[in-house]
Order: sequence, then structure tokens, then C-alpha cells
Amino acid sequence: MTDPVPMVGFGFAFLAGLISFLSPCVAPLIPGYLSYVSGVSVDNLGRLSVSQLGRIMLSSALFVLGFTMVFVGLGTSASLLGALAEAYRRELTLMAGGVMVLMGILIMDIIPVKLLAREVRFHPKTQGLGMLGGIPLGMAFGLGWLPCVGPVLASILFFASTVETVWQGTMLLLVYSLGLGLAFILTGAFFGRALGALRWVQVHRRVFNFLGGGVLIFMGLLFISNRFFFLSLWAQKLYYRFFY
Repeated sequence: MTDPVPMVGFGFAFLAGLISFLSPCVAPLIPGYLSYVSGVSVDNLGRLSVSQLGRIMLSSALFVLGFTMVFVGLGTSASLLGALAEAYRRELTLMAGGVMVLMGILIMDIIPVKLLAREVRFHPKTQGLGMLGGIPLGMAFGLGWLPCVGPVLASILFFASTVETVWQGTMLLLVYSLGLGLAFILTGAFFGRALGALRWVQVHRRVFNFLGGGVLIFMGLLFISNRFFFLSLWAQKLYYRFFY
């Protein structure tokens, strides 16, 4: 049997990372995060010198590494718990599908939940660490983002609990972090253009909320109906048709 995770699951995890980045309580804060981790003022982010650009890229990468460690640790834990409940794999899959549908509805903001529109801020002491201070800062902000990215992250974590191996669950959260982190790094590198795009996203946030929520609901229904595997087979056939 073809494993559904590599064909579709990783693509879903990466898309989930992008959805998290575009969430209403993450996107508006990106300029402040970039300035905080790099030491470059927000006013200068749009007109960076070569040295400042290098500083932005390196500090952003270390910051991303920090929250990636947090999310990957959560993914590994979810996979381990799922492995312990191997005899209830189908029940876990149904639960994961139900959580995805519920989280999709929450993202659409049909049922307002104030907790999901906030963040919890931690301020670790990173004096003396220099650029390496971006790692603990990333870990702290990763924990602070949990209420904000909770619906999407919960969906991926429940997905990770249903996969066959702990390694696959760990990789799912790594790919999720890559989607979120790559968007963060590219925003820093092309801040002038990205700022306009972020403002446009905020103006149309309702549309993005419905699109992101719709993706989660669709995936959740596939889990509940036990058709996620068939989507993987279709993606595999499409891949071989165009690349072989």
C-alpha cells in the first residue's frame, strides 16, 4: 500500500504553514519580529544595505530554527502518542478529521474565539548571545504563537498522531515549520514588496480565513470518510504522468 504521507501529507503540512503565516494575528506582527531579531529598525527594513540584508537573513534563519525546534518537538510527541494507540488507528483518524473540520470552522471566524486572536509574549534574556540569540527568541515566540496558530497547528498535530512512524510525524511538523519559516525569511529579504502584500492580505483577511478554513475542512472530511488515501493515489498517478 502506498504511504499517503509523502504524496499529499507533506504538501498539506507546507500549505498549513503558509496559512499560519497569513493568519490575522501573525502577519501584522512580522515587521516587528524582523526588526526585533535582527536589530534593524522597521523604517530601514525597506531599504537594506548588503550587510543589513545578510544580517536579516541570518537572524531570521536562526529565529525560524528556534520555533521549528518547538513545533518539531510537538510533532514527535504527537506521533509517539499515536504509536502507543496503534490499536485505535481508525478512531484516531476519525478524531483527527473531526478536529480539522472544527479548526477550519474556527479559522473562518464563523464562531469568534478571542483566545485564537491573541499571542502570549515571552522575553528571554539573550544579551551576550549575539546573532545566536535568535534561536531562544524563536523558541519563545513559537510558544507565544501557540494560541494564534492553534487551529492549524492542532490539525497538523492530530495528523501526525495518525501516521505510521514517528519519523513521518516529525517530518510533517518540520515541513509545516518550513512553510511558516520560508514565508518569514522571504518577507525579510523582500520587505519593501512584502509589506504591501501583507497589507493587502489584512484588507482581504476574511477571504484568506475562508480559504484556509476551507482547506482544513476539506482535509478533515477526507479523513472522516477514509478517502485521504485515494487522494494520495490520484496525486501519485498525476506525478508519474507528468514527470515519467
